[in-house]
Amino acid sequence: MNKNSTWLQATNRESGGFIEGTRLCARKRVQVAAASGPYVDFWQRKISPFDRDTGPRDQLRGIGPFGEAPLHIVVLKDSGIKTFMDLKGKRVNLGPKGSNSNWTIGFALKAAGILDTVRQDALNWNDAATYLVDHKLDAFGIPNSLGSSAAILQAAYAAPIRVLDIPDVVIKAFLDYSPGYYKDVIQCGTVYKGMENQSFTTVNYMALLITNKDVPDKIVYEVTRWTYDPKNHDLMVNIATGWKIGLDLAKTDKFIGAMKNSKMKLHPGAAKYWKERGYKVD
Repeated sequence: MNKNSTWLQATNRESGGFIEGTRLCARKRVQVAAASGPYVDFWQRKISPFDRDTGPRDQLRGIGPFGEAPLHIVVLKDSGIKTFMDLKGKRVNLGPKGSNSNWTIGFALKAAGILDTVRQDALNWNDAATYLVDHKLDAFGIPNSLGSSAAILQAAYAAPIRVLDIPDVVIKAFLDYSPGYYKDVIQCGTVYKGMENQSFTTVNYMALLITNKDVPDKIVYEVTRWTYDPKNHDLMVNIATGWKIGLDLAKTDKFIGAMKNSKMKLHPGAAKYWKERGYKVD
């Protein structure tokens, strides 16, 4: 956007992930953030992890797709851990406290009935990858698109890994908690050493760019058109590989349905752009 817009400049603010991004956007601390359908749903319904937050609940609006976030739970191939339930009694890194990973993995372990049995670490993901390879950790995880997590790639480069299947009972708990989640089977191809041409079953959700309803239409329109202009595809993917999935999702109006499933409204500025692309936004 800074490269193309003649009047609008953006500055980057690092956050702790989707949970903090959702909160910052709802409180007007930022104008655009990366989040997800489920987290907007959680905010609007005032449920965990936002059950203790105060303030208006109808502040968030959608812009467009950012990617998908299938839950990866990673162990070493030679660890002997073959199923999710084998994590019982093991040392598991949930991710930094307050992060999307920490909440999601904690929810999964609780749904499986083994949260209280595991030793819960809160390392950042790169440190977790190092600890895993050094056998100081049994498992770590992150909801992230295939091949876009530097930590998982770091671990897989050092030693063969296994990505665990998420049990149906756990997936059902996610689906019951929010319509923004869905069951998915991820084909690994040759991305991860140890998982070549294998797949894993997991819970997934669509990652989205969101904004606040009070951000002016002309600003959101400008953000949307420069982010999703097909001419900028290669630039966006070079910035972050995860954008490839988000921009592929923007080739159809499927993401608008995903927003509706989470009771999320499109911001009028974004709706103007998607209408120009021929999408039905009403």
